[in-house]
Formats: sequence, structure tokens, C-alpha cells
Amino acid sequence: MTSELRNRLLFGAFLVSMVGALVVVDVLTASRWGILALGLAAVLLGAREFARLARVHAASVRLAPMVVVSLGLVAEAHLHPGGALQALLPEAAARLAEVPLVPLLLGGGLLWSTLSQMASRNPTERFFANVGGSLFGIIYLGLCFNLLERLAILSQPGHAERGMQLVACFLVAVKCGDIAAFFGGKRFGRHKMCPAISPGKTWEGFACSFVGSIGGTLALCAVFAASGVSPFAGWWQPAVWGLVLGPLGAAGDLAESCMKREAAMKDSGRGAPGFGGYLDLLDAIILAAPVAYLLALAL
Repeated sequence: MTSELRNRLLFGAFLVSMVGALVVVDVLTASRWGILALGLAAVLLGAREFARLARVHAASVRLAPMVVVSLGLVAEAHLHPGGALQALLPEAAARLAEVPLVPLLLGGGLLWSTLSQMASRNPTERFFANVGGSLFGIIYLGLCFNLLERLAILSQPGHAERGMQLVACFLVAVKCGDIAAFFGGKRFGRHKMCPAISPGKTWEGFACSFVGSIGGTLALCAVFAASGVSPFAGWWQPAVWGLVLGPLGAAGDLAESCMKREAAMKDSGRGAPGFGGYLDLLDAIILAAPVAYLLALAL
């Protein structure tokens, strides 16, 4: 076993334990503070690494609006029924929930990024790259995690914890697909999938990702059903969940590989032993989060 694989397994086990503990606390206490804390931490850790990658070609990408607006978007999800802030301050949260905060936050981020660029020493230098990079970071992190937090607070009559179960199914589908693709590619990989983006990805590994994402979702839903209530009514919904979200996890991984290749960096950072940076851990769930929320509404 290589040192990289050992670090990946150890740090991965630590992360799974930490995330699992926060999810269990949320379920036992009927709150959403754990998932809110995870969302805020993901934005803080991811934004710094995103800016590090972007600044190779867009030196004036603004970290401040990216962080502030993205944190606001994560918090906005919890102003709605079932959210942590709604439970803490129900009257204030109800009033704020009536305001179109998401478009206002996005518009404020655009204004902040544009004015910051115009006030810089060279306002016309790389204007599109700098402003566009800042806004892309806000959408990439803030908006996607807003939808993931909204997924966590979904409920239905008689099943208040459906949202947290769906988050667990989402993470299992994406990450089990990612793990199956990694080990399947190592064992069976022969045909390069997209060498211009990620030379290590193979079609055989991608095929294995379906086994991991669908199998992981079905197994978890079987555990939920045995313990009480499943987030899905039948067997086919978990299969569709894994079938759709597994490839989207791979797409998120490839999207971040594009960023790293343009920045000529192997990893987004060094904070996650065995994985690289925290953005390397988050990439698979970011692009899949909007579709997971849409699937939850449809299924």
C-alpha cells in the first residue's frame, strides 16, 4: 500500500466519521445545525482554494465577495421551514424568507466584484476574467451549496427527517461512485476516458462508478427501510438516484481537473492528506447538488 493510498484511507475514514456524527446529531436532535456547519465550512475551505487556482490567470479574482456572498447563500436556505435559522428565530426568518434573497445576493456579488475591479490599479486588465472568475466562484460554491442545504430541510407529512436521509443518499451515491471509479480504474482501467482533462480517468473506472453509486444508494435505503422510514417509496427511485448522480459526480471531478490543468497545479491545495486540497474532496458533490435537489422534488 502506497503512502498516498494510506493517507487517503485514514483521512477519508476521519471525514466520514465526522460528517456521519454531525448528520446523526441533526437527526437525533431534529435540528439542522450540523449540516449548516458543514456547508459553511465547505464554502470557507473551498473558496480559498478556488481563488488560488483562478488567480493564476485572473490575478484580481476577489475572495471577499466570493466568501461573504456564498456564506449568505448557505445561510439563506435555513431561513425556510425546517432550517436551523428558522427554528432559532422563526418570526425574523419568516420575514426574510419572503424577500428574494438569492437573486439579491447574486446581484450584490456581481456589483461588489465589478466595483472592486474598477477600483483596482489596472481596472481594464483582465476585466472579464477577474469579474467572471469571482462570480463563477459564487455560483460554483454558494449557489450549489444553497441547494444542498435546501435538500437537507426537505420534509413530507409524517417524515420530518426525509431531507437528511436524502443528503445521506446523495453523499453515498456520489462518493461510492467516486471510490468505485478509483479502484475500478486502478484494477481494470485500459481505455482513457478524457486524457486531455484527466489522464488517469478510464472508461472502465467510469463503468464501475455506476456499480458504486447505484449499489451504495440501494444499500443505504434498505437500511433506512429496515429501521423505519425510507426517503423513497419504492426500489426503483434509489436506482434512478444513483444512476443519475453517479455520472454527475464524475463530471464535477472532471470540471475541477479542468481548473487545475489551466492553473498547472496537480491539487487544489494540501489540506486534505491523500486527496490534495479540500476542493478535491468537494468537487464531485458540487455539480451534482442542483440535480439532487431537482430529483428529490421529482421522486
